[in-house]
Amino acid sequence: MIYMEFSSYLKEKRIDKNFSIRKLAELSDVSAMYISELERGKREKPSPEVLKKLSEGLGETYESLMEAAGYFSLGDFTELISMVDKLKTGTLDGEHFNDNYHDPVIDLDDLFVSDSDQQIFFQGRLLTKEEKSKIRSLIEIVLKD
Repeated sequence: MIYMEFSSYLKEKRIDKNFSIRKLAELSDVSAMYISELERGKREKPSPEVLKKLSEGLGETYESLMEAAGYFSLGDFTELISMVDKLKTGTLDGEHFNDNYHDPVIDLDDLFVSDSDQQIFFQGRLLTKEEKSKIRSLIEIVLKD
């Protein structure tokens, strides 16, 4: 995706659908005032919950709005999907896991809570709270019903 401000992205998508702000508010159950403030850049990045509602109202993918709002890039999402697929098949880095060995159970819900003091490393680098929050959002997308 070519980078553009989320405010411009949202307005462009709304206009492409020929929706007024009020119509999008009706369809997405997000207030017209909030949508207007987003489009004028008066509000910062909306929450994933608001993006989900807007994606449904616009008929756009949730992932595309998450990316446009800066929660992750398409490359991040593709990499995460690949990792989830490897975990599902029991392979990671081309090696099969030993079925007789079981690590302690880890609850991802607890692991990726933004206020958790749990240190998480990826490729030898400590993840920030913001990065952990992005990963949690990605996991929620991948594992949604």
